[in-house]
Amino acid sequence: MKINKGDKLDEITLPDKEGNTFNLSQTLGKKVLLTFYRIAGCSFCNLRLNEINNRFGELGKNFTHVGIFHSPVDNLKFYMDKHNDLPFTVLADEQFKYFQKYEIERSMAKTLYAMLFKPHKIIPAMIKGYIPTRIKGHLDIAVTDILINEQGNVEEVYYAKKDIADHFKFEKIKEFALS
Repeated sequence: MKINKGDKLDEITLPDKEGNTFNLSQTLGKKVLLTFYRIAGCSFCNLRLNEINNRFGELGKNFTHVGIFHSPVDNLKFYMDKHNDLPFTVLADEQFKYFQKYEIERSMAKTLYAMLFKPHKIIPAMIKGYIPTRIKGHLDIAVTDILINEQGNVEEVYYAKKDIADHFKFEKIKEFALS
């Protein structure tokens, strides 16, 4: 089922990078950016995490981010430890359960488009050390961003349109977080 504005998502229960169970319902009372990323080693995804981490202070105290990767816990830990202590939650959906449930797209065309037309993103990511040397998961996942309000209702959803790394602009997230 595709996610739509006004939906209330069913509980999402997944392990974090340490193997601890996290429930999306733990975020009730906060505004949330929920993102379905690709694999834990994805250069584009790690650059996005880096951006959110570096600017997290701009998003206010009533905001959090939850990122879901199609990766096993050990691989998630391997790559997320490169970020040191992230002020938000990243989760491993090794079985691809929630990606399938919410119809997160897989697209080789969007993968190729990103590789060809976003070298300005992938090269800086690789310079920072975000190189997918351990690939465990689907490489062709097109990311999806979901803005969820304090009551747990979807305010807006963005299924990647142009390529696999097509997210909400940071300013849109900031406007949502501070509204």
